[in-house]
Amino acid sequence: MTGNDDFDALERSTDDPFAPGRESGNGGGGGGGGGRTIDWTAFSHAFTPRALRHRAIDISVSTDNRRYEHGEPVEITVEFRNRLPLPIRIRTESPKRWVWAVDGYREASQVPRTVPDRPAAFSFARRERKRFRRRWSQRIRVSDDEWKPVDAGTYAIEVRLNCADAAARGLVDRTAIEIEG
Repeated sequence: MTGNDDFDALERSTDDPFAPGRESGNGGGGGGGGGRTIDWTAFSHAFTPRALRHRAIDISVSTDNRRYEHGEPVEITVEFRNRLPLPIRIRTESPKRWVWAVDGYREASQVPRTVPDRPAAFSFARRERKRFRRRWSQRIRVSDDEWKPVDAGTYAIEVRLNCADAAARGLVDRTAIEIEG
């Protein structure tokens, strides 16, 4: 359940049928001719204010049910959507562009993960949607080789972009589920 980059997206869609595809090779620049092309994502990043870039991205997390029997896997769907008609790029703190957590335990684990400190970026084409799925087995990892089942109760599932002060910038979404005993 790793590999949270945009190439791991379950579904990529845009509302614009003329949105550039991956095959353009120029970062969304359009045109396939041999002349000069513009990297529209880089251009947009340079001229779009940071606050607007952050407000452009809508994040949602949902589950297939609100109540679960004890031990029943929880299917989590995460969607990121660029609301603007221009490409958006948001800098992240590491190559892991987004993270999910259960009651504050990142990827349902108490074991700290080592992720490189080098910054990266999460890029979106015009009006692009990226959808990912994860499955939580109702267990919390307590050591490298041990997972502990959770008790009955209410649990918060949170998704956020992996950037500084994501909550203050509105780059977080949460949902709650109930596990019945």
